[in-house]
Amino acid sequence: FRSSSSSFTAPRHAAPPILLPRSIPHAPARMTCMGFFAPGLVTGSMCWLALACVATFVQNMLFVKETPKITLAESRQLGLIVVWLSMTCMWLFWAFVYMHQLVPLIYPVHTAVLE
Repeated sequence: FRSSSSSFTAPRHAAPPILLPRSIPHAPARMTCMGFFAPGLVTGSMCWLALACVATFVQNMLFVKETPKITLAESRQLGLIVVWLSMTCMWLFWAFVYMHQLVPLIYPVHTAVLE
């Protein structure tokens, strides 16, 4: 089909649409797995690292106290253990949730809209 007013040429053999059953979930044909180096995971991990460094600074400035039962060095060491252990646990929980959303195990089931 050629029109005199435009230079558009319609394809002679158009590919038929691919129809997949709704009950079979499918993934995109070229899904690339970046694993632990997915951009969102790396960026989020850097944010958690920065937050841990800020929490360490705050702990050293505000929460290190010497008491009759604990020395200054022991107080600092205990604070560092609490801050880094809690940050590691929170980062792991966040990373697990984030990675779970990268590769969903259950695909959404779409139902037909009744009018």
